[in-house]
Amino acid sequence: MPWYRCDAHGDADTATGSRFAATRFIEADVAETAAAQARKSLGRELVRRGICPLNAEKMVSVDAVRRIDEEDVPGIVAPDMVWMARA
Repeated sequence: MPWYRCDAHGDADTATGSRFAATRFIEADVAETAAAQARKSLGRELVRRGICPLNAEKMVSVDAVRRIDEEDVPGIVAPDMVWMARA
């Protein structure tokens, strides 16, 4: 199966302006499946941070899904979810 790089962002809490950006590397059959898996994965991460489970996946927007070579899949060195300061 091919690997996909999914870049996503979202607002975890519109009241506080808590925003995030994330990258997930997903092995999937097609790009749409990779995007759905990334959305679920990030939704679970938001639930761990206290977001309502019913709304967590809705807060995630997958911007870009790119197919990558298996040799290019990096090890996890840096955090893949970055919280951004309020603009």
